[in-house]
Amino acid sequence: MKTDRFKSFYKHLPFLDIKELIDYFAVFDSYFDLDQLKRYDNLLDNIKYNIVYMYDDLKKEFDFTDDESLNSDIQTLLYRLAIGTRKHYSIYKDLSHVRGKVAYSYLFKYNILFTESSREKPIIKIANQPLKKELRGYKIEDKMRFSKEFYRFWFTFIYPNRHLLANGEYNEVIKQIEDNLDYFISLFFEEISNSLLNSIYKGRVVESGAYWDKDVEIDLLVRLDDGTTIVGECKYKNHKISKNTLNKLQKVAFKADIKVDTFALFSKNGFSNELIRLKNDKLLLFDLEDFKRLLL
Repeated sequence: MKTDRFKSFYKHLPFLDIKELIDYFAVFDSYFDLDQLKRYDNLLDNIKYNIVYMYDDLKKEFDFTDDESLNSDIQTLLYRLAIGTRKHYSIYKDLSHVRGKVAYSYLFKYNILFTESSREKPIIKIANQPLKKELRGYKIEDKMRFSKEFYRFWFTFIYPNRHLLANGEYNEVIKQIEDNLDYFISLFFEEISNSLLNSIYKGRVVESGAYWDKDVEIDLLVRLDDGTTIVGECKYKNHKISKNTLNKLQKVAFKADIKVDTFALFSKNGFSNELIRLKNDKLLLFDLEDFKRLLL
């Protein structure tokens, strides 16, 4: 479980505050030798010296098999999932179904990926009524999650820039990482926000995780054993969440026809005073301090 690894990670780097811990884990979780990590003052320098400048040493760790063709397919698949929607069928624009299935089989066998199942309800087909044109080829798709955050980092930033790195053109790659790091970390922030709700409602959660369908995407949809439905939004940005975020989330839930009992907002940088005044048992607000619960 990633929450167990999150605790263990903190034991390796106990001097990190909770924000730094989330940031570092989102990059270095399952790094090949955490004990040998050279330590610098900030995350970007640690990425620079422990990953970017170490490209030639680390790249061999991503030769998954001696079969060059299969290895290429696996790397292509992981790259496509890292930068895309993570939907199951999205990789087939690069690989045939036969080759894609073989690559998926390998990655599931060795626990490099796991499935995040869709909770979208199937389209109801009514006899003698043709489906709308836009729905005829529509497929409900599961999404894929990387079991190791470092693998996701590698295939988001390092693999697609391998030619630059092979030529020693490090600065351009580092700039790409710096410009997109918060956005990259935001996916893990969603995952750990889900873990936080599961911790708070321990033993009562019937289902949880992200929700998506043909029309909407919702960061968190949690259902409890008493029928309570919690819908959440996670923002990993350097500004406070305003009431506008809540308004948008309410509209999305309405569009998805989800009856919501409680809204939950998770923020890297706190909340506006207006939102704080609205906080009650129907509106839960979580800032980074709340995530310390996961270290207990």
